[in-house]
Amino acid sequence: MIKYLIIIMLFNAIGFGDLTRPSAGQVLNYIHILFEWDQEPDAEKYLIQVSLTESFDPILFTDSSTTPLFIDTAHIEWSQSYHWRVRPVTNNNMGQWSPPSSFHTGEPKFQNMDVTIYQDELVQDGLTIFGGTFSTLQSGIIDKYGNEIWNDGNAQFMLVHVNEFGNIYGISALDLPHNFGIKVNADMETLWSTMDGEVDFHEFKQIPNENYMGFKRVDTLGPIPSDNPMTEQFQSLGYLADGTTNEFPWYTQKLVEWNENHEILWSWDPFDHFTMADFDNHGFTWTEAYMDLEYDWTHANAFFFDEIENVIYVSFRHLSRITKIDYLTGDVIWNMGLPTPYMATGDEQICSELLFSFQHNIQKLENGNLLFLDNGNLSNQLFEIDDPVSRVLEINVIDDNSCDIIWEYVMPPNLFGTGSGSVQRLDNGNTLIYTAGNGLGDPECTIMEVTPDQEIVWKYISDPEESWYRAYRVPSLHSSAFSVTVDNYKTTEIDGIQTEGVLFSDSVSSVTFQINNESGYDQSFYYDLSDSLGWIDLFMNDTVFIETGETFEIVQNLNVGNISTENRLLLIVSPIHHPEDEKVFQFMFYKVDDPLSIKEIPSEFKLYDPYPNPFNPEITFSFELIKRSNVDLTFYDVMGRKVKSIDQIQLESGRHKLNWKAIDETGKMVSAGIYLYEFKIGTETQSGKVIYLK
Repeated sequence: MIKYLIIIMLFNAIGFGDLTRPSAGQVLNYIHILFEWDQEPDAEKYLIQVSLTESFDPILFTDSSTTPLFIDTAHIEWSQSYHWRVRPVTNNNMGQWSPPSSFHTGEPKFQNMDVTIYQDELVQDGLTIFGGTFSTLQSGIIDKYGNEIWNDGNAQFMLVHVNEFGNIYGISALDLPHNFGIKVNADMETLWSTMDGEVDFHEFKQIPNENYMGFKRVDTLGPIPSDNPMTEQFQSLGYLADGTTNEFPWYTQKLVEWNENHEILWSWDPFDHFTMADFDNHGFTWTEAYMDLEYDWTHANAFFFDEIENVIYVSFRHLSRITKIDYLTGDVIWNMGLPTPYMATGDEQICSELLFSFQHNIQKLENGNLLFLDNGNLSNQLFEIDDPVSRVLEINVIDDNSCDIIWEYVMPPNLFGTGSGSVQRLDNGNTLIYTAGNGLGDPECTIMEVTPDQEIVWKYISDPEESWYRAYRVPSLHSSAFSVTVDNYKTTEIDGIQTEGVLFSDSVSSVTFQINNESGYDQSFYYDLSDSLGWIDLFMNDTVFIETGETFEIVQNLNVGNISTENRLLLIVSPIHHPEDEKVFQFMFYKVDDPLSIKEIPSEFKLYDPYPNPFNPEITFSFELIKRSNVDLTFYDVMGRKVKSIDQIQLESGRHKLNWKAIDETGKMVSAGIYLYEFKIGTETQSGKVIYLK
């Protein structure tokens, strides 16, 4: 007998649920399309069908998915209209097609991509994203072969940074001056803005505490040097230009941290920590000052927040200096830059033998080394060569005092870049390099992938009328793609009325959800499962780390007893680094007496609930094997890091026990908290969580 009701999974009536993404009639600025729809009852998988016609004749393509999400990267083209539909499949029986939906793709911007692949097998998988200011503010993504995948549409957006979770940061010429520091998604929706026209465009992103950080302009008066090639020109304008009189507008860029509410929590001003006796007297900066009637003293262009040391590395381009700053105190730990006479305090700077100048894009690698682009604007003077050259430097800073060059890549003179530029160490060990490439007159704006052995394996040269600011290799376009599915979501009858619901019974009184990470990025997800009648544990929420392409399963017992009443449950799943893509599911359950309506237990083993749970200091896992099998039991912390594994124990059929004494792989006691377990017998797996109390 049916005891009670069912599910509402963002829809209420019998029939196919909504096709949710792309939304009906949406115009997309990309051709890697994420299709998403509501989970269907009884469905084991889905067929998705796309056509250029409303009649679906002919069919452009048909594909399948085991989750209600599918990403197509092979069939969609620019400037087209498409129609799509989905049908569920159960036991090889086809359900009805959903009502169709349509979408459109926008106009391409970068169709003449000059890409050369030298060694295909050595190229890092993924897409290349770039952005710049010429001929206008614009950004794009290409695949390995130069095919345009994404552009910024009408947003007039210049990419500044993409982080390890796929968040995109930059500036937009729209709605000025509010968009000089914004965070956007692939659909070019603004997720956060500084709302401040004084924000500098060179670097803007989030730091590990999820606050935002960037540069803001600060002004004061300073002297004009008495020994610069431009001194007489300034004197002709009426300035003393004696090197001491504070008579000319100087400006710098202070580093600023904002919270989500736009409040400034922290700042660091070079005027408070540097001497104005240090300035560029050998490059072109005073020529620009003569034309602009103001002096861009430091021209800060990059920073890297190191949460391990709690320090910030900042690149000051016009000072040819990288500075390490203590985040808590604001103290300068060291300045790294040019020697005397290029800087007045050159004798106080570390690693002055590196002789880099006008550098860009500082970052700290996982191995602890610093990686940056030496634009080399002063390299012809510093190295006594005819034509300046740009370099990539990976350096090891030893005891905050000296440096070793670990890797160096010197570009030919034609790829010397007077400004902009970026570097990225890829997962395969190669380095992605962007240079403006204007060294010998003809612009060769170039993005290239270089091996540790200095071989170029992939190269893209932009149109002569275009140049970029930075470029990154990213694993995928849809950085927060994930789906959520629930087990035992079925169609049944209640009082003769066909109803859709999640079934449970006395023998299997639990609910199981899967969070499927379908993006190209490893991500952390927060979930919260709650109800109004206390069927769910009070603290059924957690943060879990899920690698790309993997699934995390939530299994929760329902403390229902003999109660027969309506109860609404709520599941919220939110990607930690993409909270704008949070998904909310509302549903109701009903109880059945027929255990055949419930998903059967695994055929090779039966795992009982571990006990005691919570435990201290030991927990026992009891299980029954149907046949002789290999047993693996692995424990993870809530961030998905492996803590302890009991691997490849071969056991005979029958009942067995395994114990865990809350120790890690080194034999040390673990901290109190929640731990996830994965119990694998042969090819079958069950997972859950345990709580260790001290």
